[in-house]
Amino acid sequence: MRIKGSLVNTAVRSLAQSMNVHTMENLARRLIRTYDLNERTGFPPSIPIPNLDAARQIINDMNDGELFPQFINLLVEISTKGWMGKKYDIAYLKELVKEIKEHGFIYDPENKLFIEDPAVRRTRNWGVLREGQDCIFTFLRFDIVGNSELVRKYPGEVIDATYNDFGDIVKRSLNRRNGRIWSWEGDGGLIAFYFSSKNQMATLCAMEILHELFLYNRLSCRLDEPLLVRMAVHGGNCDYMSSEEEIKKLDPVKKTIEYESKYTAPNTLTVSGVIHATLDDIAAREFTPISSSEKMKLYSYRFAG
Repeated sequence: MRIKGSLVNTAVRSLAQSMNVHTMENLARRLIRTYDLNERTGFPPSIPIPNLDAARQIINDMNDGELFPQFINLLVEISTKGWMGKKYDIAYLKELVKEIKEHGFIYDPENKLFIEDPAVRRTRNWGVLREGQDCIFTFLRFDIVGNSELVRKYPGEVIDATYNDFGDIVKRSLNRRNGRIWSWEGDGGLIAFYFSSKNQMATLCAMEILHELFLYNRLSCRLDEPLLVRMAVHGGNCDYMSSEEEIKKLDPVKKTIEYESKYTAPNTLTVSGVIHATLDDIAAREFTPISSSEKMKLYSYRFAG
């Protein structure tokens, strides 16, 4: 998102007072590889660019490119860790951090960056991921069992209401864990997790959905039979994509779908060995191995009620 108001002005002053133009330009190139201040400002190489003009141009370009939170992350990073052998005293840093939080961002300590506050807004890229950015995601795939038979058996309004009920269960659980729905096909979908113990969060999200669905089937289900689902959790390294068609081509997504469709029984959660190895002991003990080949280790959880 684009930032407005005093925060932009504070960032300009901060940058102008904290480093020279050459350092500013190199810092900007960490986010925009081919960034050229002379080209952006119109100053010829023979004329020095004033600090304030350079800072204003960089901040405006970062803002226009929706890279403002990431640029503030860089300022925090070089202030605390240093950069290229030097530690920088960033002017107005406390004010910047305070104001960016007021604009609906929170600091994620695990990844050490600002992301959108889910209490303020929810976008599929958490407000900070860029198209094609290399990331490590955890995916939760869910699918309603016997969808075709249910659609034939029950009136459309009953199916719509039932699936909406299930959707509410899913959304309540993922919203508590800062997940994002990346695709929803009516009878199933894909949820992505990126921040704050993502493997644990995705697994707990799926387990909670099974628990809540059990109660729903006992107390509120509109069908003459329980609504059943299959779920799987897996993760891996891939590029961030906004296109649902491109998302389906990502290898970790294809693996997650495979684990759900081929190795998961109704009302059961399957997690890959990669996920299971990172769970805390309490959650990990709830799972039973279902595959132990060297190439593929899978674990299953079923809520018996």
